[in-house]
Amino acid sequence: MDHATQVHLIDRVFDMIDRRTTEMDPAEYHNPVSRYTDPERYKREVEIIFRRNPIIVAHGSELPKPGDYKTMDVTGVPILLVRTQDGSVNAFVNACRHRGTKLVWEECGSHKRSFVCPYHAWTYGTDGKLVGVPAAEGFPNMKREEMGLRRLHCAERYGFVFVQVDPTAPKVDVDAWLGPMAHELEHIGTADYVVWRPAQLEKKTNWKLALDTFLENYHTRRTHTKTIWPVFLDNTAAFDRLSPHARVVLPKRSIPEIRDQDRETWNLRDHSTVLYTIFPNLMLAVLPDHCAIFQVWPDGIDNCKLPAYTLVPPKYLESATAQDIWSKSMHVVFEVTEEDSDRSEAIQAALNSGANDHFVFGRYEQALAWFHQEVEAMLNGQADWVRYAEAAE
Repeated sequence: MDHATQVHLIDRVFDMIDRRTTEMDPAEYHNPVSRYTDPERYKREVEIIFRRNPIIVAHGSELPKPGDYKTMDVTGVPILLVRTQDGSVNAFVNACRHRGTKLVWEECGSHKRSFVCPYHAWTYGTDGKLVGVPAAEGFPNMKREEMGLRRLHCAERYGFVFVQVDPTAPKVDVDAWLGPMAHELEHIGTADYVVWRPAQLEKKTNWKLALDTFLENYHTRRTHTKTIWPVFLDNTAAFDRLSPHARVVLPKRSIPEIRDQDRETWNLRDHSTVLYTIFPNLMLAVLPDHCAIFQVWPDGIDNCKLPAYTLVPPKYLESATAQDIWSKSMHVVFEVTEEDSDRSEAIQAALNSGANDHFVFGRYEQALAWFHQEVEAMLNGQADWVRYAEAAE
């Protein structure tokens, strides 16, 4: 973020410290337990939220050169990403248009100019066009121009690759979708970072429960007693709604040290963790010289996958000192994630017990309320689609 915003946020933190409080909503928020357990609702979440909206599926550094490609499964839809000769990224459903088998089986690769189906050798260019059909005389009425790979809306912004997984969904303007989040990503410099040491976690919990644990620090004293509670101020945070996204500033205990220093030298990253939610499922933690990324992908109503990676400045990739710092930092991040996962999995195990028909989010847990309000707005057709939808022309 720009320096003026950093100073403004630090002033807000100092005000909270002086008043011995934190930022709070006017009232609590009641979240029905059925939102985590209703199978029909879960289907709508997948279809509407995860398949019709632009979702981050990769970082551009994973596809650095023309011909580089990556495959993945996104809520049951096989996806193929490929960097083209002009530097853009194309996204397709990873399925041959002949008989529907998976076209590319490798998780990633490079130097591709075409993709050959392993079943009957139909061949497609990186632009998705059908360029080769063995024994083509068997298809005298086929129009090749209509048989290219099923293209998905795709855009690369601030280093991230966004895809709309449903090929029938109206195109969404990614810049409008990001809204004020775009300014934040530009100043963080995520386009200039590269992916380092990706990992994969899997948890027995509803995808929203997994995200809930990231969005407040009311639990830090008790849940993270030996990991991060000694580092951060207790239940103190600055919250900003960047609809449908959010920003949470978690100040460290060191932040009072800069109060009397020249305000031009104030650096929020040195004295806090700034946590962004990029709706619906990406958590971006901004650390002093790198970023930690977690995504939560639904894999059934009571299970989710959490791919994670670190974004680091490429100029330090060969530095053993930098790698040691990043490794220690991410070790703590993963420890904290496991502590949070213990809580979310325990909640999941009791969801159907009847103990609660709703959860109560406190006034200082407003980022949870915002997140669930955004989910509701999407499901009920009340989101700002006028802003998100791209003009027909």
